[in-house]
Amino acid sequence: MIVGSGVLGCLVAYLCSGLKGADVTLVDIDPERCTVARALGVQFASGKIIPTDCDVVFHCSASPAGLATAIGAAGEEAQILELSWYGNREITISLGGAFHSRQIRLQSSQVGHISATRRPRWTHKRRLQAAMGMLIDERLDVLLTHCVDFEDLPHQLPHLFGSKSQALCSLIRYP
Repeated sequence: MIVGSGVLGCLVAYLCSGLKGADVTLVDIDPERCTVARALGVQFASGKIIPTDCDVVFHCSASPAGLATAIGAAGEEAQILELSWYGNREITISLGGAFHSRQIRLQSSQVGHISATRRPRWTHKRRLQAAMGMLIDERLDVLLTHCVDFEDLPHQLPHLFGSKSQALCSLIRYP
């Protein structure tokens, strides 16, 4: 399960959808993200009806409520991978109840580097080639939600990055 259907959550869902035998669900409070989930080939859940007893949960919403949702969905001895970036914000989460009784593991992630055990094989060049190869998949086009002319970019950025923005990835049209 992936909690949060921003760009990162959608990309994680896309990658997980390629795992044979994986039952992948993208969870978000915005029911309109169902269209994106369908295009990526994964299930979608919103509101209080979400999967439970999950083996692995990726948290990508950068919100305490999203992390609580992830903890509530994690099964016995499951792992939650925290992919959110909170910056300097402090958050409060409940680590009692289900977290302890189910022996849930909470693992942080950092996109700036990969684990030391994989670095010798996954060089920067190899990772870039893998990423560029995946961009050929037309399913990812659903993430391109806005097109902005370069000249209009200074006026559009506040809207694109605003708290009410529905933008995922924006194409910038150069003259």
